[in-house]
Amino acid sequence: MNILFVSPEIPYPPIGGHYLRTYNVLKLLSENHRIFFIGFVKDKEELEFKKDFKKLCESFDVFFIQEDDFSFRFWLKVIRNLLSPYPYIKHKYYNKNASRRIREILSEGQIDLVHLDMLPMSTYYSDLNSTPTILTNHNVESVRLHRWIQVEKNIFIKSFLAYQYIKLRSYEKKMCPKFDKCVTVSSEDEKVLKKLCKSDNFAVIPNGVDIEYFKPLEGPIVPNRLIWVGGMSGPYNSDAVDYFLDEILPLIRAKKPEVEVDFVGGYPTKKLKQQELKNSHIKLHGFVDDTRPLVQKAAVFIAPIRSGSGTKIKVLNAMSLAKPVVTTSVGAEGISVEADKNIIIADDPKVFAEKTVYLLNNQHIANEMGMAGRKIIEKYYDWNVIKENMEQLYNEVKLLRFQ
Repeated sequence: MNILFVSPEIPYPPIGGHYLRTYNVLKLLSENHRIFFIGFVKDKEELEFKKDFKKLCESFDVFFIQEDDFSFRFWLKVIRNLLSPYPYIKHKYYNKNASRRIREILSEGQIDLVHLDMLPMSTYYSDLNSTPTILTNHNVESVRLHRWIQVEKNIFIKSFLAYQYIKLRSYEKKMCPKFDKCVTVSSEDEKVLKKLCKSDNFAVIPNGVDIEYFKPLEGPIVPNRLIWVGGMSGPYNSDAVDYFLDEILPLIRAKKPEVEVDFVGGYPTKKLKQQELKNSHIKLHGFVDDTRPLVQKAAVFIAPIRSGSGTKIKVLNAMSLAKPVVTTSVGAEGISVEADKNIIIADDPKVFAEKTVYLLNNQHIANEMGMAGRKIIEKYYDWNVIKENMEQLYNEVKLLRFQ
């Protein structure tokens, strides 16, 4: 099958978040299909960094988009969007040259299916003619924005987000039913979108894990060591880190003064950098190519995520490494887990701290929970298991237009 795959980014290197899902989907698809890839970058340096990705693709076209850098041009776009009925993300990712290239590829008549990866790419829907189409929703974008609004403290940003939320929800409701199939990563996301869109064109294909790469490693576990993994440039991870520093870590340290926390990921928050200077028990590692050795040493993996949507790949990876995970309802969302058996779920800061301390004090129970989590990953989230469902869906969509 020839697949035109349109992505908001080039998912390479596959270091986290939707990069991991998109890269693994493309890797699996490229084994049996020809991929005609269109993606977007913010600068030439980024493109040079991602050149090795080309080997997965039959053709590879990249277009530039504006960086959200709070420059004059950025704010001009934001102001213009205030007068538009569409959300900002629709305009952000529209590029007339990309639109022209999509139509050009489709006009050659060899594409069997178009995969648009994430809602913003539906800005190109009108270019797709009668080709079978799939839209993958890594999140329910309106839910993700709504949760951001709940934790945002700046009143001006909060107001802007609220206006965007109204437009984004309307856009989701309008666009999702247009596709032959809309893929969600969890049954929870499917239920939300089905209710919103009043459509039955949804299918669930969960996020997966390379269980041979993310497998338990040999080596000692450092007592009383916690670990966070995730870049902090976005609002969801940065809120999680600051929330942990403000409301959870002081409660943990009151009972376990010797506790240490590794923070792995680029763009640390201002609060985190300040805390590192004051406290020797906080260690910043920045971006790390291979996070597995650091995760292996930790006694407990923390994911105090309060906003966002979709399943959290950082949690899946930690479970695959057989680490006990303490997270929130949002962090565990969409994952087939059982609270207090193969994961800890705590939305209250006090409970989060108490559960974390309990695992630190009872390493044998923590180890058992980690191994139980690993079994869940092997059963439901191995990419090799997911591949079969993916292939079935793609073949089903291809045949839809011919029935």
